[in-house]
Amino acid sequence: MSEEVTYATLTFQNSAEAGNNRNQNNRRKRGYPAPSSIWRKVALSLLTLCLMLLIGLVTLVIMYLQTSNEINSDLEKFSPLQKTIHQQQDNTSQQLSNYKNFHLEEEFLKSQISNLLKKQGQMAIKLCQELIIHNSDHKCNPCPKMWQWHQNNCYYFATNEEKTWIDSRKDCMGKNSTLMNIDSLEEKDFLKSQPLPKYSFFWLGLSWDPSRKIWLWEDGSTPSTSLFSTKELTQIDRFKGCAYFQKGNIYASRCSGEISWICEKTAALVKIEDLN
Repeated sequence: MSEEVTYATLTFQNSAEAGNNRNQNNRRKRGYPAPSSIWRKVALSLLTLCLMLLIGLVTLVIMYLQTSNEINSDLEKFSPLQKTIHQQQDNTSQQLSNYKNFHLEEEFLKSQISNLLKKQGQMAIKLCQELIIHNSDHKCNPCPKMWQWHQNNCYYFATNEEKTWIDSRKDCMGKNSTLMNIDSLEEKDFLKSQPLPKYSFFWLGLSWDPSRKIWLWEDGSTPSTSLFSTKELTQIDRFKGCAYFQKGNIYASRCSGEISWICEKTAALVKIEDLN
């Protein structure tokens, strides 16, 4: 019985092997490749891809190194230029700073010189005034002969003549001057201090402008009310004519009257060389 089973088993195995062989033969006949051939192609493709990736990576590394070298080379070339630019910027900044300092020093020196010249002029004026006290004809006198020097102006008192206001004005113009303008109380006090004849009257450069209906000095300015007392203002407002000075006060009268007059002009500069 056991022999029969063994034989049947062997027969079945042989039959199975024969069937498998026939199936493989049929696959080859139908064009199916062998499994080992497909894996070889896949492996070959992967190997090729790896080689291409490796070549690309190597190429990128080479390009990076070349670019890096070129950049370093350019930086080495640019570094001296950058250094030169920085030096020029520093020099320019220094020059600007020096210029600003020089400008400030120049302004300071100009101010100092101006102050020194001003003080020198003041000292020259005081010295000249002292010299004129002892000698009215001293060459340092900034006013012509027969003219009184006060502050920055020269005054001419026409005490021995009498003219109308218009003719007095013409006489002053012929002397390169104008009828006197009183600009301050200090100048008015200067007139009061002069040793003038007791009953003398002097035309001033103040007249009534009928078109504008105001009083005007010769230079076109209006007189300050602080120069006049209440009595003077009342008298001037009553007589719309020409102003004159008498005994320390300012009055008004008809311009056709003939009286003395006072001319005024700017004094010349006192020269240092004329103080000797």
